[in-house]
Amino acid sequence: MNTTNGNGHPPKLGVNQTYTKFFFVTLHDQPSAGTRIRQVGSAVARGFFNDFDADGQRDLHMFETIQFLLANRTQPCREGLLSATHVAQVSAKYRPRLDEVDAEFRRRLGNLGSVRTLDGAVRTPRYTSAEMDDFAYRRALGRSSGRETPNVIILPMSKTNEWWAMSALERQTYFYPHTDERSGAPAAGHAVAAEAGVSTIFRRLYHNPDGSQRPKEYDFITYFECEGAHVRMFDEIRRSLRDERQNPEWRYVIEGPEWRGRRVLKW
Repeated sequence: MNTTNGNGHPPKLGVNQTYTKFFFVTLHDQPSAGTRIRQVGSAVARGFFNDFDADGQRDLHMFETIQFLLANRTQPCREGLLSATHVAQVSAKYRPRLDEVDAEFRRRLGNLGSVRTLDGAVRTPRYTSAEMDDFAYRRALGRSSGRETPNVIILPMSKTNEWWAMSALERQTYFYPHTDERSGAPAAGHAVAAEAGVSTIFRRLYHNPDGSQRPKEYDFITYFECEGAHVRMFDEIRRSLRDERQNPEWRYVIEGPEWRGRRVLKW
């Protein structure tokens, strides 16, 4: 039985505004693999706006977009996200469009390599208030072109069952300064721990379009872009967020593999 509505999101979940799909490609050792993967990228990109040229002056939610990424380095493994040398991100208003791209991408890739995909959806912020809107969202760094902010970090993650068992009000507490109920000590909370990146690092959170707590799937994809000068700041913020004394929310985080690369105009 189909449990989704016409745009691909199930009832009783936050409304999915737009959809995205990440293609993580691990090339097999074949002659001319570089040339062939560039041909695959060019063919799949037809009809899409290239996100490399995003400049913050247009609402890209109105477009079907694609962007190409290359890994900074890969891990010594043959499969999985960290083995991927090439990543493509395709976004559209309608999820079936991404399913079509997925089928075409795999057909054109053939035996050139393996691909793993992650699906995401943009939704309105879940934990917010007038104060949080002023603190974080109004000062947030807008999108820039790949020439200005070439560095990309993609980190899929999930939350524990204990987290999802809390009420929405209980979960929201962890994003604000509060008293940690376990230690009794004051805690900065997620928003303050990440404050240094609000105006310097572009961040986008993609929800699992089909909901949370799905076996062998991630609840979220956290996506970041920044200038080279701010990569070190990203690492400092990540350490702050992982410090459970500052950010007790991290007790409930299950991290996936962290992929790092750079935005390119084409493969």
